[in-house]
Amino acid sequence: MNSEGRSVQNPLATLDLSRFRIDSESFVGQVIELGTRFEKLPPNVGDALLGFLRLQGLHYGKRYRSGIAIRRENLEHGVRQALISMDLGLEARAESDLNQAVDIIAQGDFEACRKRGYEIAFFRLQEMAQMCRAMLLRPEVKFLQFEYRAIARWATAVPETWMRPQDDEEDESQLVDPKRDYEAYQVAFRRLAFLRSIPKAALTEVEMAVEARTYDGLLRNLILTLALDMESLLPSDEQIEAFRQRCFEEGKMREVVRSKVFELMDRQLESSVEDIEDRLAIRSEFEAEVEFLEEVSCSPFTGVFLLPDQPEGDG
Repeated sequence: MNSEGRSVQNPLATLDLSRFRIDSESFVGQVIELGTRFEKLPPNVGDALLGFLRLQGLHYGKRYRSGIAIRRENLEHGVRQALISMDLGLEARAESDLNQAVDIIAQGDFEACRKRGYEIAFFRLQEMAQMCRAMLLRPEVKFLQFEYRAIARWATAVPETWMRPQDDEEDESQLVDPKRDYEAYQVAFRRLAFLRSIPKAALTEVEMAVEARTYDGLLRNLILTLALDMESLLPSDEQIEAFRQRCFEEGKMREVVRSKVFELMDRQLESSVEDIEDRLAIRSEFEAEVEFLEEVSCSPFTGVFLLPDQPEGDG
C-alpha cells in the first residue's frame, strides 16, 4: 500500500528522461549546442529544459489520467509532446535562425516556445487528418503502396491529443509526430499531386496490369516513356532493350536524352505542382532514378520497370 501511495504522490519517479535526448537532430538541440559552445548559454541550460519538460509531462499526465494514479505512458507522452512543441515553436519564433534562437533560449521563456509550437502542431495534425482522408479517395493513391498505410493512419489523427487509434496491426493507440510524420506526409502529398498530372488512361493501364505498383518504379517507366516518345507507361521487352541501347553509353544517359527527359518533366511539374520546393523535390527524385538506371545500364534492365503481371503458370 505504501509503495503504491508513493507512486501516486511521486509519479515522476518512474519517468526516465534519458529517453528524450535533446541532440543535434533537433533544432533545439542544435541551438543548445551552439549556445553552450560559444558561452552564450549557461552550461546547465539543458538541465533547465529537462526540468521544464518534466513539469509539462506531469501536467499532461494529470490532465488525462483516468483515476487517482498517473500512468507513466501519459507522463512520457506529455514530455514528448512538450519537446516537439518546443522544437517547432523555437524554430518558428527564430525563423530557423540558430543565432536568433540562442537569444530566445537565453531569455528562458520555454513556455512561449512550447505554446507557439503546440499551435503549429495542432494545425499540422488537423491538416494531415483532413487531407489524408481526401487522399485516400484519390485513385492515384494506389501508386503510393509504401505510404498507403501511413496515410490511412494519419487520416485518423486527433489534433488535440496527437494520438490516433490503433489499426489491425497494433495493440494500442499511437502518437502522430507533427514534425517527422508531417514531413513524411508532405512527401506523400506532393507525390500524389504529381501523379494526378499523369494522364488518367496511362495510369489506369498500369493499375490494371501491375499489382506491385511502386512509386520509384513508375518514375523509371515514365523516364523511359519520355525518352522514347511513347504514350503507354508499360514498355515491351523490345522497347526496354531499345531504351538501354540507344539512350545510354558507358554507364551514362546520353546528354541529348537527359536534356529531353528533364525538359519534358520540368514542363509537366510547372503545370501540375504549385510549390517550387515540391517541384525541386520531385525533380530530385527523378534525378535519383536516372542515376539508378545509369548504374544498371551495362546489363539488361531485369526487374527495373513496372511490367504486366504474368498469368499464373507462365514462366
